Amino acid sequence: MQRGALLFLLIGLIVIIGGLAAFLILRGSETAVTTSQTPEVPPPPTQVPFVPVVQARVDLEANTLLNDPTVLEVAEVQITEFDEAQEFSKINDVLGKLLINPVPAGQPIRRADLRDPGLAQRIPTPEPGQPRVKAYPLFVNNLSGVADQIGVNDFVDVVATFSVERQIVRPGPRQVITVNDNDQVIREFEFGETQTFFTTKTIIQRAQVLQIVRPAVPTASAEGAGTSPTETIPPPQSSSLPQVDASGQPITGGQVVEGGAGGVSTLTEGFWMVVLGLTDQEIELMEFALQSNARIVLALRGANDTAIEETTGVTLDLLVREFGVPLPRPLPPRVYSEDEVFRPTP
Repeated sequence: MQRGALLFLLIGLIVIIGGLAAFLILRGSETAVTTSQTPEVPPPPTQVPFVPVVQARVDLEANTLLNDPTVLEVAEVQITEFDEAQEFSKINDVLGKLLINPVPAGQPIRRADLRDPGLAQRIPTPEPGQPRVKAYPLFVNNLSGVADQIGVNDFVDVVATFSVERQIVRPGPRQVITVNDNDQVIREFEFGETQTFFTTKTIIQRAQVLQIVRPAVPTASAEGAGTSPTETIPPPQSSSLPQVDASGQPITGGQVVEGGAGGVSTLTEGFWMVVLGLTDQEIELMEFALQSNARIVLALRGANDTAIEETTGVTLDLLVREFGVPLPRPLPPRVYSEDEVFRPTP
């Protein structure tokens, strides 16, 4: 009886173990089938980075000077859409440039749309109620151009000295002529020498220097062609230039000017052009002075000097009457005797 119960328990245990094994085998096969039937999920794509690009905030027309940052904006675009060779990422890179092509709002500013502004774009805006200045060129040298100490955006005064000629007319001797048996006494006037008088006046005040054009430095090819590095170009015919020698130095002499860097600075040889900002009225004054062969010099103003000075001008009679300059007494003429003229001195 005990053997039968034991056998029954052993058979039951074997059945349980076999069922459990079969269950595990079936579960593993189902998991393998499910795993093989489930597709693999690809990894998420790499995100494209964004970069800044400068574009127009409003519609911009051609010939617009980009000096107002409010008409520009910086947008974010994908790096694949950004052309580093033609587009900009900073507003400061385009400020001060001249737009030569129209750019609609929302479109990027490209390098092909820009160029450096010319002199016309650098002419300052006039003050309220005042005419806008124009660019006027004037040739100067080391005397008339303040020893080349003038810089762009400085202010200068223009001083002109005119020469006025006056002819002397003297009465001649009396002559008696007979007209209709009547004697008449007449006196003819004779033309004498011509006297020259000078008058000086500051004709323009606070003219802004827009640009300075200096002569080109001789290149190595020019030196090889026989041109000396120190050779200067003859100055143009301009009454604004003092008389100088062949080397460009003033005939009056002088090689240095005090007050430069370190106390002494050398004079600049030759001549150069100063472009001044003048109104039409001031240009007319300059042209008349140059056409009259007036001596023209520039006077450099100090920083923040905005005063307009009232001047009387200078003539010889004003110097004598207003400033007390003594008038020289005329010397008697030197008369040579016949012996001094016609008889040689041993």
